[in-house]
Amino acid sequence: MMTPVVKTLRPVGFKKGAIIALGIIAFGLMRQPGYGVQGSFQTGSAPQEDTSPAYALEVEPLGTGDCGRCHSDIYQMIKTNGGKHKIECRTCHVQFHVFRPGRGPYEEVLPKCETCHEAAIHGAELSGCSGCHSRAHAPLDIPAERSLEQGCPICHVEAVKEIRTFVTQHSELYCFSCHHTRHRNVPECIACHQPHSEEMTQSDCLTCHPPHKVLEVVYPEGIPKEACAGCHRRAYEILAQSGSKHTALSCARCHRKHRGITRCVECHPEPHSAAMLQEFRVCGRCHGEAHSLIE
Repeated sequence: MMTPVVKTLRPVGFKKGAIIALGIIAFGLMRQPGYGVQGSFQTGSAPQEDTSPAYALEVEPLGTGDCGRCHSDIYQMIKTNGGKHKIECRTCHVQFHVFRPGRGPYEEVLPKCETCHEAAIHGAELSGCSGCHSRAHAPLDIPAERSLEQGCPICHVEAVKEIRTFVTQHSELYCFSCHHTRHRNVPECIACHQPHSEEMTQSDCLTCHPPHKVLEVVYPEGIPKEACAGCHRRAYEILAQSGSKHTALSCARCHRKHRGITRCVECHPEPHSAAMLQEFRVCGRCHGEAHSLIE
């Protein structure tokens, strides 16, 4: 039995239409610049000048402003918290847009800190820069975490020495218990402590209490008596009610050092005759305590 032959039907005029289409394509190619008389492209022909305004500019190398158009979040981060890293992007990013996922570690294309900074700038114990400086575009915006605790003594030598030498309840705390949220965060004392008076400010607290040795109290001679009254309320009230000449003096006039007591003879060298002083060697036997003098 013979297999029937299936003929493909073409529209009437198919051959004629195909010839016309090929002719249009060939004519278009012949009009291209550099196409020679023999019908081949001439590689030695002079390039045609592009008159498009878009290509009339002299192209400059990428600048920081250009980077900021795409990397706007990084641009703002450096602008706000960049510190000494507020420099041209290409100073660090000598290569850019070269990372290809799957073809190599991302870390290999990142700028290396030691290109500008000494490898052990904080000592051999703190060699991993990103352990603290987790964001190179905001190098001093360091999150406060327990992992940073080992690095505190290396950079903040004096502060750690004080808090370990002058032991107080502060010595039992982690550094980030006070310096929370961000590195270099200075907390308000009254966030944990009651102020001596309602008018006290942070600067008033730090005037007397060095934060890492809080009980080593120091103060200027002219410190208001009200500041002392926060802890020494009874002495303050007795002195205020006494009406003696001592009432007009500042506390620091007699208590030049905290918990120190000035001897009476330092201000009153010869208040009485030698015979009386020989018999009454203690001023308080007659005059009472200094805050409530008996005249």
